[in-house]
Amino acid sequence: MARWIAGGGGALDVRLGHWYRAADYGYELVFLVDGISAPVSLVAGILVLATCRFSSNYLHREPGFVRFFALMLVFAAGLQLLLLGGSIEVLFAGWELVGMASVLLVAFFHERREPVRAAIRVLATYRLCDVGLVLGGVFLHQARHTTVFVDALANGASSHDGLIAATAIGLLVAAMGKSAQFPFGGWLPRAMEGPTASSAVFYGSLSVHAGVYLLARAFPLYQGSSWLCTAIIAIGLLSAAIATISGQVTPDAKTSLVYSTTAQVGIMFAECGFGLPGVAIVHLAAHALLRYYQFLRTPSVLQDALRRRAALGATAADESAARWEVIGVSLRRFLYRLAIERFEAEAILERWVSRPALRASSALDRLEQAVMDDHDATPSDATPLPPSTSRHTPDPLVPGSSA
Repeated sequence: MARWIAGGGGALDVRLGHWYRAADYGYELVFLVDGISAPVSLVAGILVLATCRFSSNYLHREPGFVRFFALMLVFAAGLQLLLLGGSIEVLFAGWELVGMASVLLVAFFHERREPVRAAIRVLATYRLCDVGLVLGGVFLHQARHTTVFVDALANGASSHDGLIAATAIGLLVAAMGKSAQFPFGGWLPRAMEGPTASSAVFYGSLSVHAGVYLLARAFPLYQGSSWLCTAIIAIGLLSAAIATISGQVTPDAKTSLVYSTTAQVGIMFAECGFGLPGVAIVHLAAHALLRYYQFLRTPSVLQDALRRRAALGATAADESAARWEVIGVSLRRFLYRLAIERFEAEAILERWVSRPALRASSALDRLEQAVMDDHDATPSDATPLPPSTSRHTPDPLVPGSSA
């Protein structure tokens, strides 16, 4: 970071050799510090440090106290790899570490059933959408023969337009899953089963913004494609609208903040689609700091609301309800039903994605078991081996071994 500041803020490409070689190709261990990664990395370091300091008192009597800090260190390492990684491979390594720590912290209170079920939902969504990141890296390598950002993104989408478009779509799917954008946002309210401190740093400030960072980093790949930019804008604005409406019917403070976060992240997606990745990064940093503070104060929200009611005679919920009076009753009921059911997105995914995937997995498991059974079975006409007729030779050194 100091070298980047001393160099005037330009892109600093740091290559530390190869971390893996196969034949004539090797994967470089490369880091990139520039105007996109440096500010987010700085914010991330500050917030992780603040979380550890806050949690040392907040969780000091929890049985999983040490486990929480171990997972926070894994998250911090993975996040810095994600932000400072100079290639798809390094970024992917950090991406997976962040996801692993996220799932394990959602299930932090594993003695209860709901946190475990929520963690499984988060894991399933991550696994599904991370396929896009893997395929995006493969397509980028096929198109540019390298995944180092400085080299691969230098020419934008000027060549191999089909592969570059496939790369951008894969990265977009990965970003949608990590940032809980429609239709993959159903896991985020469930992730509130973890400790408040981890919810603040993961789903209020840092992890949920990883998709925005990925889009800002990959901006040269889709900036010349009007339909890709339009798709990103549509996904972001649709997610923001759905999250805003759903947040109006949420009964608890943490989930309400989650929907507010999703709405702001959707606006950041739209900013990337409009060709403003720098604005999205500034928005990301400011929103991360604000939302982190709000998440840490959620246990005090009820007291704040009571104080406001005592002082002003109204709360934010009262003002919000009054705003909805301008539309008709039938439309309000329709929107309320959609909002309470999260616009049926989870039911649609359950019917058309989850169940077919489970059926396909079960069919493949049965096929594999049948193949293994056929392989392990002994043929019925196999001729048994004749018994050994060799004569036992006594060993003079072993007592009692005489024939």
